[in-house]
Amino acid sequence: MQEIAAPKSVGMQEIRGSIPRRPKSLFRFPVSGFVFWTFTSEFLLQPLPDLSQESAQFALPLVRAVPEANRTQDGEPKTNPWALGNPNSKPSRRETKLMWPEAKQTLEFYGRFLPKQRLIRAIELLSDARKRRFLRRRIPKYGTINKGFTEQELIRFLNAVEDPRMALLFTFQAVLGLRIGEAVKLHVRDLNLETRDLKIDNQKGSRADCLPIPVQLFEQTVKYISDYEDAIAKAKGHLFWAETYPERNQCPYLDKNYVRNVFRQSIRKLKLDETYGLADGSIPKQLHRLTTHSLRHYAITNFSKKNNGNVVLTSKFARHHRVETTMTYIHTGKEELYRSIAMAQEDGILNKVRRIQEIEKFIH
Repeated sequence: MQEIAAPKSVGMQEIRGSIPRRPKSLFRFPVSGFVFWTFTSEFLLQPLPDLSQESAQFALPLVRAVPEANRTQDGEPKTNPWALGNPNSKPSRRETKLMWPEAKQTLEFYGRFLPKQRLIRAIELLSDARKRRFLRRRIPKYGTINKGFTEQELIRFLNAVEDPRMALLFTFQAVLGLRIGEAVKLHVRDLNLETRDLKIDNQKGSRADCLPIPVQLFEQTVKYISDYEDAIAKAKGHLFWAETYPERNQCPYLDKNYVRNVFRQSIRKLKLDETYGLADGSIPKQLHRLTTHSLRHYAITNFSKKNNGNVVLTSKFARHHRVETTMTYIHTGKEELYRSIAMAQEDGILNKVRRIQEIEKFIH
């Protein structure tokens, strides 16, 4: 909004005196995010004070006017679109889409005029809401449960998958540890036929990674492209094409949720489906031990075992920024764990105590 210079006949004291003061407490950020949004919308919907024409023109940059879309034909403010009857109710996507323009204006307004500490507090409120809603738990719920496939489970699973697209997609996940979002988007141009390298658009960051494809998987991929050349060409080069429908699906590659559904059906058919708890959130949701991400768990665990537990090298293979993240993917089988515990106690503290007791007994 362009500022209008004040006429010389109007003084600042006169204008300030004509604008009703709002209590200072209104500018304090409440704890509840809902109260914050409700207050800010009500603040913006306040009508302009009754000023003279010249004073009102000068006061326009100082007081936020109500947008025309939020006024009735008589010029009165409409009902506050953000003031929900139940603070715990969740607005629909359409409602949040309609609310966003006003919310954006509100944030810009506070960004310009709030003092530093209150602006920091506002940022903290939004940051806490983002972490609470969208960031994953750092400590996994499954504890020592093996979230990955065992070798026998994986062999049974891959042999049970009938769709050739799904079979190759799941194989890429189990061998190279691809995430589901990375696997479904694989394209012919991502394959280097000379060096057997695979270019991966990292799902967790705006960067590209590269991994060598093992010989057996590379040969299987080349045969797959040769067998389904027409379908891949129709999908503009995507390896795992999707059936397109004019008014339903325009995406040339498989949808992640569709792949997850096929995976779940195969797991249930093999009676490998196990649950271990409920997910966080307002709606309880069963957590399954085996998911499409379990194929990535298997790949990382298998790579670690084949490289003598080299965590740094395994972290490079997993394409993780932090080694600590890689550690949550490496699983130890129950038999291997028990065997390691037994081996650790072969000449451990218990045997030493027993020998000391036998010596003392002999002396006495």
